Amino acid sequence: MEDKELIHKIQRGQKDLLNTVIEKYYPDICRYCACLTGNREEAYDLTQDTFLKFIQNVDFYRYRNLKAYLFMIARNNCMDYFRRQKRECAAEFQEDGTGDDDRRLEQAETQSWLSEELRKLPSEQREALVLYYYGDMKLKDIARITGANLSTVKSRIRQGTGRLKRQCGI
Repeated sequence: MEDKELIHKIQRGQKDLLNTVIEKYYPDICRYCACLTGNREEAYDLTQDTFLKFIQNVDFYRYRNLKAYLFMIARNNCMDYFRRQKRECAAEFQEDGTGDDDRRLEQAETQSWLSEELRKLPSEQREALVLYYYGDMKLKDIARITGANLSTVKSRIRQGTGRLKRQCGI
């Protein structure tokens, strides 16, 4: 069943079809959140929050591309997560003077090689690459999700790919 038809049925009261949406897009959204945050456990929580927000607002959904809409919610959740982390880290640093370096170092050591290389990229390039390659998103959808124009998205993907190749010695 196509997304448009699925959403129309959900909006007409067939709420059991929400599971179909979740099953279809959960892996992509979770992988996206994991790539952005570098933390698998947080990615699960952020993915759950994404689908919870979608379910709460499904009756108001009017976008044409459901996948892009879900990625937009996920991106906003990740940005909120980063803002919270920044505040918490600053508060911890003020409390004990040590910050959260040990925990961050431990998390970085457990990440896969590719994830580590992605994290070295500027956030705009990393996000564009993750949406394009992991999320299998179209360039125009990435532009809409990130709020950047199409040529900027193309440039970020090209520059990010080139930078990854240089980092990996390819």
